[in-house]
Amino acid sequence: TTLANPHYSPEVSVKVTLLNFAITKDGLQDQMLGIVVLKEQPEMEEKKQELVKNNAKYNKELKDIEDDILRLLSADGDILESKELIDTLDYSK
Repeated sequence: TTLANPHYSPEVSVKVTLLNFAITKDGLQDQMLGIVVLKEQPEMEEKKQELVKNNAKYNKELKDIEDDILRLLSADGDILESKELIDTLDYSK
């Protein structure tokens, strides 16, 4: 389909897998720039890839910390006396 966000009935959605092969101008520009930089300055492209990996790792760590804090806040008991919660909040700073 040429629709950007097609909607199908639940019966159809269960039987098929939807793949989005749409190419955006920005995505294509990023890919082309990556290819040019890789050929002309490979060390810069390596640094970029390392930064992207680190960013993903830190976002996952942040999400895990947020989940821990929410889990501890929803636990029974006094939140002011929870040593684990206080330690997690200190670590999150």
